[in-house]
Amino acid sequence: MHVYPTRDRFDARLGGVRKWMRAGRAIDLAPTLARGVAHSIGDSLTYWWDSTAALASPDLVGHRRYLTVLAPIDGDMTVMVAPKRGLTRTEAYSDLTDRERFVGPAEPVAVPRGGVFIADIDEAVRVSPDPDVAATVLHVTVEGHGFPGK
Repeated sequence: MHVYPTRDRFDARLGGVRKWMRAGRAIDLAPTLARGVAHSIGDSLTYWWDSTAALASPDLVGHRRYLTVLAPIDGDMTVMVAPKRGLTRTEAYSDLTDRERFVGPAEPVAVPRGGVFIADIDEAVRVSPDPDVAATVLHVTVEGHGFPGK
């Protein structure tokens, strides 16, 4: 998991990499688009925005081919995060959706307004339904450049 408290910190750390430049552009563009409608930039990134209540789920969700990126738009958000290896799988991985579901203990992670959260593919996440907060959700391909220093 990676939490960048501001877009400036995100851009300073990852902004020189094409897929992360595209992610930054999507974070900026999403709130100007229709709520809940998915868009893409190239074939490596999909994104949309909605309220955290709409993005919340009762279980933890993991991916294998795409990183989950969350960026709160108008308030602080909480994301529950756990390593997949310590969870119980409730829905097998689907190659069609790139999703598997889990239950088990997870730690809350605070993501400030204007910040960026990135879950690694060995983690599962659940968005908490914070009142009156909207967030951009991105799925960014794991292919290509990883994280500096990791």
